[in-house]
Amino acid sequence: MKNRPHRFILYLGLKAVLGLIRALPRSWALAWARAIGRLTYYFVPRQREKVLKHLSEAWSPGGDRKKIEALGRRVFENLAMTAVDIARFPFLNKDNLRDWLIYTDEFSRVNRLLNENNGLIVLTAHLGNWELCAAVFGVMGYDGAVVGRRIYYEPFNRLIVRLRESVRVRTIYRDSSPKELLRVLRHNQLLGMLADQDVDSVEGVFVNFFGRPAYTPTAPVRLALAQGVPILPAFVIREGNRYRLVLEEPIRPSAVGSSREEAVQEFTEKWSAVMEKFIRAYPDQWVWMHDRWKTTPESLSAVGKNAREKVPVHD
Repeated sequence: MKNRPHRFILYLGLKAVLGLIRALPRSWALAWARAIGRLTYYFVPRQREKVLKHLSEAWSPGGDRKKIEALGRRVFENLAMTAVDIARFPFLNKDNLRDWLIYTDEFSRVNRLLNENNGLIVLTAHLGNWELCAAVFGVMGYDGAVVGRRIYYEPFNRLIVRLRESVRVRTIYRDSSPKELLRVLRHNQLLGMLADQDVDSVEGVFVNFFGRPAYTPTAPVRLALAQGVPILPAFVIREGNRYRLVLEEPIRPSAVGSSREEAVQEFTEKWSAVMEKFIRAYPDQWVWMHDRWKTTPESLSAVGKNAREKVPVHD
């Protein structure tokens, strides 16, 4: 992708905004972000209509339009507040973590899973503050990495990677060799993954998501099957100006009694159902502007592919 001049101008603008966010007290920055998020709702009609369309079709079919619009505004507010806290990662440390996060014995549960010496896949969604979900484990001293998409304007990419590195989170790009992912698990570390979006360039299957077939990545289950690793659904949910760390029961994919492909389908459906449960509980904290149902069996057939002819994770 060419480095067009306007991208550099946007980058400089972003750097200036980051400086302002970090200069303000956190409570002020979050209040400012909430107001900016609400204004943004009115000034980005294309994204606004996507949010309202998906909320109307999936979360609340036939629901009250005013309630859906109010929910849509909160989606934008949450995204803006999430961005503020990501920008403030360099200020986050173990000493002030409880100022940001509510938790009890969640890290003890993670330790028990790591005591199995197989590593751990921590699976989350674009819900609440997903970057903070990785950051809290880094701040608490856990080694590992997250699988992320490369931003093709390199200054933006470096900025995001450095923010993660400030909280001890390493980035492995989605197009990297699967061996890099396996290496993290073989070193008994945490591998963070986001798998709640429609990415038609990776291997996936269709699962029921809000009552509609949704193309869903199978990499988490394939990795878990390959290494005998549990999958831990984890979420960092906003509660006012703080968050709550929520861990679900671990999912342990197994192909016993079924073929590997049947197991991939079964356990992808299981973790996807967990994601849907949390999105239904906190609908204002998910990224409804993403077209989760873009890929269809018909669209794959039209280009001569099926759900299992995508880029595989070799196990």
